Amino acid sequence: MKSAFEKSQTDRSSELKKAAKTLSASEKRITELDRLFTRLYEDNVSVKISDERFAMMSKGYEDEQDKLKQAVNEFTKFIDTNERKHTDVEQFLKIVRNRTEITELTPEIMHELIEKIVIHAPDKSSGHRKQRIEIYFRFNATTATVVADSWEYDKKKKAA
Repeated sequence: MKSAFEKSQTDRSSELKKAAKTLSASEKRITELDRLFTRLYEDNVSVKISDERFAMMSKGYEDEQDKLKQAVNEFTKFIDTNERKHTDVEQFLKIVRNRTEITELTPEIMHELIEKIVIHAPDKSSGHRKQRIEIYFRFNATTATVVADSWEYDKKKKAA
C-alpha cells in the first residue's frame, strides 16, 4: 500500500508542478499582451500603423488573451482540486498511522479506510476463473486493483 501512495503522490506532485509552471507563464503572457495592446493603440493614435493593421493585430492579441484567460481558469481549478486531494491523502494517512498494527480487518476498520469495492464479472476465457477487484480508499487517496485467479487458489488448496 505504501508504494501505491508514493506513486500517487509523485504523480500528483509532478502534474501540479507542470500546471503551476504553465499557469505562471500564461499569467505573464496576459500581462505582456496588455502592454503590447497599449503600445499598439499608441502607435495607431500616432499614425505609425494603419487602422486596418491596428484592427487585425488587436483582434489577434484579444483572441490570444481570451484563450489564455480560459486556460488560467482551468489550471487554477486543477491546482485547487489537486491541493484538496493532497489534504484528503493526508487525512487518510493520519487514519492509517493510527492503525499500524492491523491484525484483523473488522467492519469498523474497513469503513474507516475503504470508500468502496468494485467486483467485476469473472473472466473464464483462459480456462480458469479470473476476477478483477478494485478497492477505492477513502478521501480519494488511491485505488488498488487485484486479480483473483482460481488456478492460484486451487494450487494452494491442493498443497495444504
